[in-house]
Amino acid sequence: MERRMQATDEPIIIDSLGRLNEYGADDLFICCASFEDRCVSAAERLSGNFRVRFSIIFVIEEPNYQQQIDTNLFKLQAMLARKTSEGVFVIRCQRDDPQEGISQLKGVWKRCRPKDEDEAHITLDISGFSKVYLLGLMHYLVAEINIGLPRILHTTQTYAPSRLTQGVHQITTVPHFFGSMSMDKETVLVLFLGFEAERSLSVWKQFNPTRTICLITVPRDGNEEYLRYAEKNNDFLLSQPNVEVRQVAADSPYHIRNTLETIYEEFKGTANLIIGPFGTKPQTVGIFVFWLEHPRVQVVYSFPQEYTKSYLNRKAGRTIMLPLTNVTRGSV
Repeated sequence: MERRMQATDEPIIIDSLGRLNEYGADDLFICCASFEDRCVSAAERLSGNFRVRFSIIFVIEEPNYQQQIDTNLFKLQAMLARKTSEGVFVIRCQRDDPQEGISQLKGVWKRCRPKDEDEAHITLDISGFSKVYLLGLMHYLVAEINIGLPRILHTTQTYAPSRLTQGVHQITTVPHFFGSMSMDKETVLVLFLGFEAERSLSVWKQFNPTRTICLITVPRDGNEEYLRYAEKNNDFLLSQPNVEVRQVAADSPYHIRNTLETIYEEFKGTANLIIGPFGTKPQTVGIFVFWLEHPRVQVVYSFPQEYTKSYLNRKAGRTIMLPLTNVTRGSV
């Protein structure tokens, strides 16, 4: 199928969200109830005339924050019940096993699948998902059942210069993103860096790359303090030989896709490319869009030992719609 690329980089701020389907209810609204306040923001912005046939709420278990998760789940169920005509599904799953959550989605898919998969009306709110769940979910929707990219919403958070996670529990290649690695080639590691230095550093140590390209987020509001903290937080990694730094946008998937394309062109004949998504969730969407075109690259992830209480101090920011056209699966 022909793939269409869109040049626009500007996300759209959402105050009120209408339907995608001008002739009736949308097919599906997918979100995740997490311990963060922002996971309910997009549902709060659904307009008076928004209607959807089915809603799916993922609940990723996190024992230390069960009260916050249950509170947000209750809010989401109440809001979506008023907007959903045929059923609200709740999928409870383990943090460290995204495949389990996706397999539950496969189990209910026949009941809530779009009426016309060539023109599906699906909204995905990525705010509450972990990045590894987000990759698994998008792989299922776009690469496996080939329904194209849904409308994607994301609610930002207020910035707080503090560690978000502690420790590293497990390093793994993301399921379905194993790529095609050649033993004869060197390894180039591309790390999206944020405030989780332990997790990105553990991946760097595990893969022992010949070269490392660190991509640090430049906030759209030009917050220099954010940039300085991210650099300071990762200063050990950034001071190592054969490590270079480049700056990338926080919320433009196609900017990320184009940045990765440039890196890929530099090294495609000589090195294996491995990507570690430890930046923003919209950047992770950009990694997925890039992977659709270049499935030979590998995506790796490290699970944190625990999430720190600093998450609870961050307030929900604005809700944006990511600038994406419909992307169909290429030669994956």
